[in-house]
Order: sequence, then structure tokens, then C-alpha cells
Amino acid sequence: MNVRQLEHFLAVAETGSFSRAAEKLHLTQSALSRSIQSLESEVEGQLLDRVGKRNELTPLGRQVLERARRIVLDAHELKRGVDLMREASAGTLRVGLGSGPGAILMTPLLCHMARHHPRVKLRVVRGPTELQLIQLRERQLDALVVDVRVVPPAEDLSIQPVAEMSGGWMVRAGHPLLALRTVTFADVLAYPVAATPLSDEVGRLLVAQYGPRAIPSQFVSVEWQRPNTTF
Repeated sequence: MNVRQLEHFLAVAETGSFSRAAEKLHLTQSALSRSIQSLESEVEGQLLDRVGKRNELTPLGRQVLERARRIVLDAHELKRGVDLMREASAGTLRVGLGSGPGAILMTPLLCHMARHHPRVKLRVVRGPTELQLIQLRERQLDALVVDVRVVPPAEDLSIQPVAEMSGGWMVRAGHPLLALRTVTFADVLAYPVAATPLSDEVGRLLVAQYGPRAIPSQFVSVEWQRPNTTF
């Protein structure tokens, strides 16, 4: 068996369909079927059962799937590492940033890369965490920095803490709110509120703390945004 066969098997397992998997892999269905049949011959067992129009994993298929994910991930990481070494620390680094990390880490990241890795072309991608996870799994991103609370544990992801980021309310010097002994959320809403893009998880925490009026899309007047960027 080879990595390509395992990639084909993963595509069928993830989509549940030979036609969708073939389209995703840019293969004909017959070529994909031959690849899966060859893999089944290698493992001496059936990996997929056809149930109506959908293909489901057999018990053996589920076992192979777990190992195939790790093997394919390791193979891609090995190739990526070799490519970077061959290019002598040059090439392209593709990093996805969530809303909070993007607002706070964008400038320090750009400064660090410009100072210490000037030959590396940095591509910073912003977007919904769900989409960025798909891009990471499809090797369109090399790394992803997001709120770890919104990422479900998965065997094909290596999750490491970067930093604990806290949030808070800030006002300019001399703001009327500073004259109050106790500031309520209703007091805050009397003034325009500016914010970085807030994740759904942060939105849920705000609503739990302050009530339904704390839905970010309703109380934030000015939101900071930055498009997908390449440097």
C-alpha cells in the first residue's frame, strides 16, 4: 500500500461517496474504485459497505481509518519539512488566525517574521474557525491560531497552547463611565462600543454574563476587520 491509496480511502470515508471523493481528488470514479480495491487486497479485507447510495466503513475500515489519518498527516508534514529545508528557510508559511488572535497577534507576527525570517513569504488567512479547520486538514494552511475552546479534540490535530488571552472593557482617560462607582452593562450601552471580531464562544460567554443584550452583533457599534493578507 502507499500514501496515495490511503488518501483515496480517507476521501471516500469522509465524504461517504465515491463520486464526491473522486471529484475532490480530481479522479475518475473507476480509477478511485481500483485504488480502493487494491488497498483492500493489501489489507486482505473489505473496508467499505455500500448502504443504499452511501458507503459506510466496516469494522476493519474503521481501524484502518484511524491509522491512515496519522500516516497521511505524517507524510504531508515530512514533505513540508523537507521542502522548507531545501529552500533554506525560505518559501511560504500559511497561517490562519482566528478573530481574537488575529486582532492581537497580527502585528507582532509580521514584525517577528520580517526581523528573523525575511526570506519567508508569510500568508495570513482570516475567516471562520470551521472553514479554517477544513483548510488546515486539506493542507491549505500550515498552522492555525484560534480560541482552543471552539476546536473539538481530534486525532489528526496537534493542539498546543500559545498564550492565554484575556479581554476587558476599556475607555479613554476622562470618560464619564470612570466617574461611576459601579458600572453596569446598561451603563456601557449608553455609549458606542468598538470591538475586535468576537468568536461565537466569546459571544456565548458575554450573554451568560450580561444577558441577551450582550449579543455582539447587537451591541457592538464599530468592529475592526482585516481582509485575508499575504506578506
